[in-house]
Amino acid sequence: MGPSAKFTAKTGHFHKTLNTTMLLNYQCKVRAKVDKVRSFFKDPQNLLRITPLSYLMRVEPCGELRENLRVRLTFAGFLLMESLIKDVRPEGFTDRALRRPPFIEHWEHEHLFLPAGALTVIEDRLVVETCLPSFLMRVVLGLMFNYRCRAMRRLLE
Repeated sequence: MGPSAKFTAKTGHFHKTLNTTMLLNYQCKVRAKVDKVRSFFKDPQNLLRITPLSYLMRVEPCGELRENLRVRLTFAGFLLMESLIKDVRPEGFTDRALRRPPFIEHWEHEHLFLPAGALTVIEDRLVVETCLPSFLMRVVLGLMFNYRCRAMRRLLE
């Protein structure tokens, strides 16, 4: 998808933006039952256990994942992202960014947990609008989700 148009209330005009909207899918297969995977994702603190540079990050609040929960992720004391948890159900949930880094205009991330015999497929579906070149965003997110997959295998298998 290419550039989009954005309405500016101050001027009353539409202007072209260089933002690109991307639909991304990542899958990770772990040798763990789906109940174990669901349980892992119920605790927002576990995000730190599967995120690079997590020693510089904090997740608030503590407690169980639930509908309409606001989750704040800070990096070195600065707010990186604040998300609203929606659509919590046995097969997954969605987080939508309320506040995000300046280079991301929109972030919606659906987490799915799909049983596959002795395995669970963890599928991440993202809709991301960014001003960064799409290839750069794909590389950065690809590295992050590869790291997460290795971490989840280490923690859940």
